[in-house]
Amino acid sequence: MKSFDKIKILDNINNIEIKKTINKFLDGLVSMEKNYKEVFVSNFFTPLEFKYVKRILKNLDLNYDIIFVEEDYERKILIFYRDRYVLDDYLETLRFKDISGIEHRNILGSILHLGINREKVGEILKVDGYWYVYCLKPIGTFLFSNCLKFSGQDLKLEILNDNFIPTNFRKYEDEKIIVSSFRLDCFVKELARTSREIAQKVIKSGNVNLNYEECKDFDKKINENDIISIRKEGKFKVDSFDGLTKKNKFVVNIKRYSI
Repeated sequence: MKSFDKIKILDNINNIEIKKTINKFLDGLVSMEKNYKEVFVSNFFTPLEFKYVKRILKNLDLNYDIIFVEEDYERKILIFYRDRYVLDDYLETLRFKDISGIEHRNILGSILHLGINREKVGEILKVDGYWYVYCLKPIGTFLFSNCLKFSGQDLKLEILNDNFIPTNFRKYEDEKIIVSSFRLDCFVKELARTSREIAQKVIKSGNVNLNYEECKDFDKKINENDIISIRKEGKFKVDSFDGLTKKNKFVVNIKRYSI
């Protein structure tokens, strides 16, 4: 493996929590090399963490695969290997039938309540009437044994023999908004259906993420393919700019995440 300057890499990361995550990841790579391990599996990375990881990957000469590489998946893991590996040895998929009223936050809350670290659990998604929860081994087995609950009832979990990783499952609702400029506060105003003044307060209070990173700069310019998350309002992708109105305001196509 090519050597890397760990201190230099970490010095370029300002976010303390992300720095801890990357430090742990680099330690895992060093351990794999020093102890001549056949396989090293990372924890699940958030989109923001993975931005930093991708920069590191450019300077490595190890074999690796990105699991959940498709854009639909927000959380990804890396598997480094010397020769070969079997994915099912490291990843578990839980499945249960959808029930009335249950949402992503309920499932995640039930998992975290059992003391599981968030970095050990990946995507939680609903496809064709079933919920799927992806976990690093042996977390899936632990959750299966201890039962997840919703509204006092046990969820009827099963562990799939073969990991099911669908593609193009993400669903969106298409919308159009009209903004006076490409500033973040203009977008938040329209997406949250509120006033410019309240939009700025929402941004300044830390309730808005731009491309998965907290953004308190309401002057920040928005570009196509940017992802805006507004607490209690949802997540939105800026799909494309679609010309001007008669009053010279900008028409923007938006994709609102539904799952």
